[in-house]
Amino acid sequence: MSAVSMPWLRQLPRWWAIALGLSVALNAFLIGAIATDLIEGRDSGRPGNYELRWLEGRIPADGLAKVDAALDAVRPNAQAHFQRLRELRQSLAELAALPEPDRAAIDARLADIRNELDQVTSEMRRTSIDALLALPPEMRAGLAKNPD
Repeated sequence: MSAVSMPWLRQLPRWWAIALGLSVALNAFLIGAIATDLIEGRDSGRPGNYELRWLEGRIPADGLAKVDAALDAVRPNAQAHFQRLRELRQSLAELAALPEPDRAAIDARLADIRNELDQVTSEMRRTSIDALLALPPEMRAGLAKNPD
């Protein structure tokens, strides 16, 4: 058979490109959703709980409470970042759902999502580390031990 009698063959590369683009967008959407759930701490609804979990058993309870109090101060900012992430993911989903997705726009949205995730995780980690460094050395000594 000739390529002329199989018109779908001429469109195959375009469909593969569209399928690949949709797959990448969907994966980014899901990764963003999973990362947001992990960072946000869905189990208790308090952003930054992931920062506290790695400290449990390594520092005394009163030190952990001080780190938690420091994180309380930045949790409203984290909530704003998470709202922005939800908006960006929705926008990404809308771009991916277009009949002919704009790859450049999708890539730009993915960059926005990565930037927003970086901002929120950096702020939470910086705050928790600053609170840890403010603790007395004897409280911080347990940080070096492996909890496993």
